[in-house]
Amino acid sequence: MSGKTTKILLFLAQGFEDLEAVATLDVFGWTQYREHLRKVSVTTAGFHKEVKSRFGITISPDLLYPEINPQDYQALVLPGGFHSHGFNEAYDARIQELALKIHENGGYIATMCVGILPIADTGLLTGKQATTYPHSRYHDNIGRLRQAGAQVVNDRHVVMDDRIISCDGPASSLEVIFLLMECLLGRDTTKEVRRYMIYDQ
Repeated sequence: MSGKTTKILLFLAQGFEDLEAVATLDVFGWTQYREHLRKVSVTTAGFHKEVKSRFGITISPDLLYPEINPQDYQALVLPGGFHSHGFNEAYDARIQELALKIHENGGYIATMCVGILPIADTGLLTGKQATTYPHSRYHDNIGRLRQAGAQVVNDRHVVMDDRIISCDGPASSLEVIFLLMECLLGRDTTKEVRRYMIYDQ
């Protein structure tokens, strides 16, 4: 399949959850495994020249915040992270502005774990279904979603409503990315990538 490159913005806050970020880069990277698959570009972004994950990865983002043009992207991916390791910066109003603009342009927002909470602060989840990580020691994540007006879903690992994807933790991050891929590239392409990764469903 030929055509325009699909562009995804992967925004990394300090203390991001390693698996959730790497899943995005890896799964969409597999679209390069065959020439006929539509091209996907994942651009990493952050507020700092180096962003450190919770469990040891250090990434130098492709773009710093001032260099981002939200109109360039068909999706924003915001992994969750650990507040004890700097993830509080994910609640910065600049990230909310990015999310609002990308969504307003018809794009998707894919989050994992507590990555949905900064999105909730935008007001985009009012009356919409969402889920989040329920086991934080010091934060009532479920309560925060409810306060933002979301309809909390407890019986599904991954939830999508109005082009906003959320999940209940790192173990569900692959399914978030496959769902985003299906939305952006179609079911057939997603099924083919799953097969190449020996992840058929």
